[in-house]
Amino acid sequence: MRLPGKTGVYALLVLAAGLMLARCGTAARTTSTLRHTLQPPAKEAGRLGTSPKPARHPAAAGPPIGATQRVPADGTTMIVRVTKVIDPLVGSGAKVPAGTEPVGVVVSVRNAGPGSYDSSATSDFALLSAAGTATPVYVPSGVCQTYIQDFMNEFGAGETRTGCIGYVVPRGKPPTSVRFYADGGTVGHPFSWRIS
Repeated sequence: MRLPGKTGVYALLVLAAGLMLARCGTAARTTSTLRHTLQPPAKEAGRLGTSPKPARHPAAAGPPIGATQRVPADGTTMIVRVTKVIDPLVGSGAKVPAGTEPVGVVVSVRNAGPGSYDSSATSDFALLSAAGTATPVYVPSGVCQTYIQDFMNEFGAGETRTGCIGYVVPRGKPPTSVRFYADGGTVGHPFSWRIS
C-alpha cells in the first residue's frame, strides 16, 4: 500500500474538515428543527408541566354578563351563565400584592348531558382586564370563598352548580370580559361574556 504525499495529505485533511463542517451545519439545523418539532401541543402542555405561551386577547366580545350560553364539552353540553362580577371583592380576606385588588366572578353552570364533566373552575374560567388575563387567588371567606372541593369537579349530567372564582386585578385596569374554556381549553373554542 502506497501512502499519499504531502500534497495528498493536505487534500485529505481539507476534505475531512469540509465534511465535518457540513455535518455540523446539518446537525445544528436538525437540532433546531427538533427543538421546534418536539414542543408539546397546547392540549398536552398542562399535563406535562409546561404552559403554552399566553395569547393576546382581542377586545371583549360576546353577550353581556347575565346571558346564558350553551357550550359543547367532551361527551356532554354545559349551560353556562356568568351571573355577575364583584369588583372589588370586599371582605374576602384574600392576600393580594400592593397595587392590586381581588375581584369575584359568580357563575351558574348546568350539565345538560348526556355525559358527566370533570374539570376545575380555575382552568375553565378566565377573567380578562385591561392588563391581560387575571390570576386566580385563594379567598378564605365571604361569597367567593375557595373550597377544597372545586364546584366543576365530578359534575354529573342534570346537575346545576353555582360558584365564585376569585382573581387579582391591578387597580385602574378594570375587568373587561369573562371567558369559559370547556375542559380547560382542550375542547372547542372559548365563549365570552363582556363586562359593561
